[in-house]
Amino acid sequence: MNFDTKQTVGQLLLGVGALGIVLAPTGLYAEVIVPEQSAASALNIKQEPSEASETNEFARYESAQFSVDYPREWQIAPQGETGLAIVSNIADGVNMPIRTDIVMLREDPQTAVPQHLEQIVADAVAVQRYSLVAIDGQSGFRIWYEPTAGQRALVTFVGYGQQQTVVLSSQYGPDADAEELVAQIHGSFVNHSIAQAFMP
Repeated sequence: MNFDTKQTVGQLLLGVGALGIVLAPTGLYAEVIVPEQSAASALNIKQEPSEASETNEFARYESAQFSVDYPREWQIAPQGETGLAIVSNIADGVNMPIRTDIVMLREDPQTAVPQHLEQIVADAVAVQRYSLVAIDGQSGFRIWYEPTAGQRALVTFVGYGQQQTVVLSSQYGPDADAEELVAQIHGSFVNHSIAQAFMP
């Protein structure tokens, strides 16, 4: 699926408006960030395994369904055949662990994304921003928000034609390094279970 800027952002705004929340600089706010590389050229490039997976800091999880990079010392736990949880090791009891969940849905993104966005908007304390992204050579949509005060979340939706939607969701503390790390994990995702969607 090709995420259309107006359509995707429009769906988010409709969901927000329906709940009586106004996206404005004084409370919740949102902005569209267009990647520097044009969407058309970014989406036609199949992502190669990240160089980070070849360093000592990162390992690469591989299954018949998908692969993703994660910090080597973190714990991974498969969630059924099409899901995975990646959790940081926090031993000091002060910092909150970073958790990333990956779920592969056999649903059209036109159905799956609006449902998830409605839930996010209903539950979130604040929506920071959203952006179009390119992951695994496919178009995607990313949203940053606060699920609770003092907690951050980043969700990336990747559409594969009308056949499949991949949802990568992470929760972490208000730390810029954590956000950068989470974005790197999301960006390393590669789907092995489905042929790439035909580009229009």
